[in-house]
Amino acid sequence: MINIDVSLYYHLRQKAGVGTISLLAPAGITIREVKQILEKKHPALITHLDNVMILMGKKIVLDEDTLQQNSKIAFLTPIGGG
Repeated sequence: MINIDVSLYYHLRQKAGVGTISLLAPAGITIREVKQILEKKHPALITHLDNVMILMGKKIVLDEDTLQQNSKIAFLTPIGGG
């Protein structure tokens, strides 16, 4: 099992009612699986994690990327401009 710290920003924080979540997850878990866990724990996040930018450290990660022990990931909503 590995420890993962998740940070939620902007409207995701409002939907979940929290800004940070600590998870104990199986080794080799993917970003996609973390999203599924978050949606089960916080149903208000369902569909809101589909079009977000996800950072692990300062690197953008994708759904199929795996997490390591003590990973810190952040879910950011896209910022529109004009």
